[in-house]
Amino acid sequence: MRHNPVLLQEVLEHLSLRPGALVVDGTLGSGGHSEAILAAIGSNGRLIGFDQDPEALRRCGDLFKGDPRVMLVHENFRNIEKSLMELGIARVDAVLLDVGMSSEQLADEKRGFSFQTKGELDMRMNPEAGQKASELLTEMSENELATLFRDYGEERNAARFARSIVESRNSRPIQTTEDLIQTIENSLPRSLRFQNGRRPSWARHHPATRVFQALRIAVNDELNALRDGMVGALNVLANGGRLAVISFHSLEDRIVKFQFRQWAAESRGKLIFRKPIVAKRSEILNNPRSRSAKLRVIEKIS
Repeated sequence: MRHNPVLLQEVLEHLSLRPGALVVDGTLGSGGHSEAILAAIGSNGRLIGFDQDPEALRRCGDLFKGDPRVMLVHENFRNIEKSLMELGIARVDAVLLDVGMSSEQLADEKRGFSFQTKGELDMRMNPEAGQKASELLTEMSENELATLFRDYGEERNAARFARSIVESRNSRPIQTTEDLIQTIENSLPRSLRFQNGRRPSWARHHPATRVFQALRIAVNDELNALRDGMVGALNVLANGGRLAVISFHSLEDRIVKFQFRQWAAESRGKLIFRKPIVAKRSEILNNPRSRSAKLRVIEKIS
């Protein structure tokens, strides 16, 4: 199943794309946003697509094969300024950063991103670099794990889960998504343990949800990458160019909101709207993952 790009029409409208524009998609994914951007910028436009996930580049290589307007770059968008400089590109007209997970990544059992799949606890966006989530769970202390789950997952049971993980790994390493889920569930009172498919509506969020989020953020250094990527994006934008960021949880959105407001206060950018745009009900019904998406846009000014 191909990933549905979220807030697609809103992105196209507020990036204010023109025929012939040079646009950067910092998070290619499966190319849904890029495909629509190419249609908007016409035959004389150019698109540079970044992704640190080699599988995403392979998918988009197949999708855009033979299109001379497209250049694909295997790189984290946090390095957008350096990478464009190396390509001899000084300024671009628009940048899009969609910092959510793709359906393909979540469904890939080898990646370990989701508690709904069975597989190795990896979680690296770029499988060729960095530590796996299972390695972090082995090396971090109980206090470090609790802080991680609290800060990056906003998990109120952070201390309980951290203690359970440390106790569990003393007898057997936590190496798979199933290992981690079982450890989390075993730490809960029996009244809060439910069989698959029998979770009541008041407990619809699995207790491991925020733990998986926190680990993924830590493994990929996602929040710092977002900060670096936004700064780099503003630096490479031409005056009047726009940066659009789609975030999917409160930690990301706070970073985007704070940075955009700071740039506006410094007269480096103009907010296109003060409150984020969210998905319409019709989109949420068609694509449930869009329900948590928030779009913010800023225009660079000199």
